[in-house]
Amino acid sequence: MSHYTVNCLLCNAINDERVTSTYCTKCGGVLTVRYNQASDQIQYPLANPIPDPLRHAPTELRRLDNLSERYGTEIWAKMELQNPSGCFKDRGTYVEVLKAKELGADAICLASTGNMAASVAMYACYFNIPCYVFVPENTSEAKIAQVNIFDATVLRIKGDFSACEQLCKQFAKSGNYYLAGDYVFREEGQKSFSFELLEQQPYMFDTVLIPVGCGTNFGAIHKGFKEAKSAGKCDVIPQLICVQPEQSSPVVEGIFKRKKVVHESVSTLATAVAAADPIDFHKVLMGIDDTNGRAFTVSESDILESLREMAISEGIFTEPACALPLAALKLNIDFFKGHRCLLVLTGTGLKDTGVVAKNVLPSPVLKNDLVQVLDFIGSGYPILQSQSFGKPRDTILTQVRFSEDKQRIFENYLQRINKKGKSLTPKEQEALQTLVFDEDSALQFPVQVVDYSIIMKRNGLVHSQVTVEANGQSFEMTHDGVGPLDSVLGALNKITTGILPVELTNHQLEILSPGTNALVVATITLSHNNTVVEAKAASPDVIEAALNAWVKAFAILYARFS
Repeated sequence: MSHYTVNCLLCNAINDERVTSTYCTKCGGVLTVRYNQASDQIQYPLANPIPDPLRHAPTELRRLDNLSERYGTEIWAKMELQNPSGCFKDRGTYVEVLKAKELGADAICLASTGNMAASVAMYACYFNIPCYVFVPENTSEAKIAQVNIFDATVLRIKGDFSACEQLCKQFAKSGNYYLAGDYVFREEGQKSFSFELLEQQPYMFDTVLIPVGCGTNFGAIHKGFKEAKSAGKCDVIPQLICVQPEQSSPVVEGIFKRKKVVHESVSTLATAVAAADPIDFHKVLMGIDDTNGRAFTVSESDILESLREMAISEGIFTEPACALPLAALKLNIDFFKGHRCLLVLTGTGLKDTGVVAKNVLPSPVLKNDLVQVLDFIGSGYPILQSQSFGKPRDTILTQVRFSEDKQRIFENYLQRINKKGKSLTPKEQEALQTLVFDEDSALQFPVQVVDYSIIMKRNGLVHSQVTVEANGQSFEMTHDGVGPLDSVLGALNKITTGILPVELTNHQLEILSPGTNALVVATITLSHNNTVVEAKAASPDVIEAALNAWVKAFAILYARFS
């Protein structure tokens, strides 16, 4: 610590980094690094800093021509999603992992919503340090996959980020573990953003729009500009703009109240900035005050709209948090008109593809037939897919135009469902329409289920009786199975064996909404002579959905082999 001190931002007390790298031991405030003298080169709080072995080039600074023309102001993007792990966190992780090695830690641990987890796991793996990652239960699988590939130990915890963070802190104290996170040494790495930006374009931007969760990246960017200005590398610091989702905005609320605000919990589709307790609030407030900055919130629909607009207009697929700056610029365009605006794009969309999947109409599987393809295109469904992203489905779904035969199938489904007193949710209607596109209206059914009954037996087995019509005749069969579904499918298989022997290779049930009358989509996979077919059917009745899917799969095989 010969060329710097670790000070409390609130009480100015000097802290020993061997004791704490998180909060002040005197007052509990957040920490910051202060260097003994200014330097025109970036300074790090490391005894022997080495070049980052994983970051070999600056992230791109790109002018967004289409958006600039559309909104009448000069818009640029700093492509932080080009970092090795796909997000800005790598800048801070580089310093944190080196600091962990320098302090002789046996392992590194952290709590994360996903981005930091992937980043720390990657650097820890490279430097051969064991890594323990605590993530909330709803963390996207894509982010967890990154953690796993770098050989870290993933500990998936019930609850939100705050719950993970508290448990991880306890874990860190149980051994010689370095606690990584949005703390003082991460800030020192992430401030390289500002130095790198000045190297790329010395002509300063008027405003820099930053998505904010805990506030560490905002504070780091501000600190980087301040150190660069002290060293004479720039004359002014741009206005720094804090942007948060309306549903997760304790920092923006705190800025207007002039005090830190902690929420009990937060929920937003922009999970990378979902932080109920913004650790570095005071650093954000300082940056806002120092640069005459602003703080904005945007709605969930604004986020989705801007996420798609960035992809379509500029060919940049970002995670939802990156949509916050563009959304704020659009909503407050009068403020930003005439400014040179920089959007900080913090992470790639490949981090959270689930958000896109949830907000776009699914693409149905079509029969290998040109008529089916043309019918699908003519239905208007592809256009609706484009128009419906992030919008309520109720009115969108009514605009699908089926061919006459598909419309008949769809109406038959609706009649059977309505007879059971079931009203479809938008998600259920969407799934049903997708299923109808996959229907073959010319398919002939050699077997039709007429009736079935189920009796629970004392020995734990389920007894069923299934009645079918085949070739103008009625057949009944019974079967005892380990459950209702096993029982009725077993009975049906006994009947169809005399017509065409098939083998059940797989079955799946997808329940599309909560409640006892949810629409269920059953998928049945049957095989005959090494030919495998899959069929789907929907009903509020689980057994009925599975039986109808079986009958459909059987009909497909029968048409091929009869």
